[in-house]
Amino acid sequence: MAPPPTVPSLIALGAGLAVVLLAGCGRESGVALRGGQTASQLAEERRQCLPFVQANFETPPELAEAACLIARGYRAELPLAQGPAGMGSLYVAAKADAKTLVEDFRGCRVEALDSPLPVNRDKGSSGIFTSLYEEFFPRGMFSHPRTPEEWALQIFAGCLKRRGYAVSDVTPPAR
Repeated sequence: MAPPPTVPSLIALGAGLAVVLLAGCGRESGVALRGGQTASQLAEERRQCLPFVQANFETPPELAEAACLIARGYRAELPLAQGPAGMGSLYVAAKADAKTLVEDFRGCRVEALDSPLPVNRDKGSSGIFTSLYEEFFPRGMFSHPRTPEEWALQIFAGCLKRRGYAVSDVTPPAR
């Protein structure tokens, strides 16, 4: 019978998992080369970012890697996801160290995922037709209010803007 795992062994396991995730799921399309950077330089920078990603095991690996690459001058996509469900992505322009970036990204991610949806105050009407209409078109027939994923992405972008980041290319999830 094997002994129970220790905390250091669990941390090492988590770090190894992060390496596997980054190696298997790394996407070149989410990182833009700038100012004479080459694809081989990007690969080397990603390799150099692995210790930073492993050290920030409480942060999703995609956000930690993006923070490290943004601090090194790349334009990297910041995905917002809850579990396997993607909620969209955005880009930020920042001139800060990777540790500050990852703390801000993590804080804004928590704010976005914990924020309640706005309340629809127009639901207080009565009548058979209104109730039937709301049953068939709960989000409206012609207007399409934001989905919960779009709200979370909007809150994520707003939080980053409040912290002084220039946010661009906000891309909601595909419907």
